[in-house]
Amino acid sequence: MKNVLLLLTLILFLSSCSEKFNGKDEQSFKLSREKVEKELDEKEKTNLEKALRVVLTEAMRLKWQEPEKYEGKSFNKISLEMINGLSYSSLINLAEDILKERNKKEITELSTEIDSLKTQIKELSAAEKKLNLFKVSSIKIKKEDFFDELVPQLEIDCQYIGKTNLIGPKEIGFKLLKKSTQEVLKSEIITNGDNESILESGDIITENLILSQTKETNPQLWNASKYPIENPNLNNYDLELKVTVLSLMINGKKISLPKANSSQINLEIKTRQEKINELKSLKGTLDDLELTN
Repeated sequence: MKNVLLLLTLILFLSSCSEKFNGKDEQSFKLSREKVEKELDEKEKTNLEKALRVVLTEAMRLKWQEPEKYEGKSFNKISLEMINGLSYSSLINLAEDILKERNKKEITELSTEIDSLKTQIKELSAAEKKLNLFKVSSIKIKKEDFFDELVPQLEIDCQYIGKTNLIGPKEIGFKLLKKSTQEVLKSEIITNGDNESILESGDIITENLILSQTKETNPQLWNASKYPIENPNLNNYDLELKVTVLSLMINGKKISLPKANSSQINLEIKTRQEKINELKSLKGTLDDLELTN
């Protein structure tokens, strides 16, 4: 027991004898730093510089988040007050506590963002289910006069498959892509009907996409032996059609499809989860940091 007390006394004595940082002002800090560094090896000097940068960034955060509390104080002034009277080892502990708390906070924020994104996916899925009331019943490739030139057009029939009458405007998006490259050849959004319009089950909405820009890239569309081409296999023309119901009035309430798609949202979730995993792998020590100029 006496040996333990002696050891503790010795540690406290050595700690009290260690040089301390003086944060009274820039000059006092500079002089005290020189004294502290005389007791340090090269690795410790590197860690000291890392620790000081961590404290400075924390001072910036505090001033940004609590401007009234730190009104009239510069970042340097705040950081000098934080390290005033600290020894080298105490400063290292302070910096590593800041790092650990910063990592913990960032993990919490990222987790909250992931929860929000997962909610978006649920909302998107629910909206898609409610809006899934149309199907492409037929398509045809035809040629029509367009500024004195016969130009291929894609005629698309979308059939309403709901069981009850649909009252109000219907917003539908049509996107035609070059399948091999996913280049968007045509993208249109139409609004069919007004607040009084009624669509009964089985009714058709027809849209025509003019394909004038495909003359050089897709001559097959222009040189068919016979038009119209009924229900063609679009794969044979290196085409892909996407039809998306964007909004409908259902039971007097407008249901709209969120702008973000599930692939985008899942990618954002993956990115945030990878960042969380990276943060969890860190020790929250100065060894996690690289010293750059």
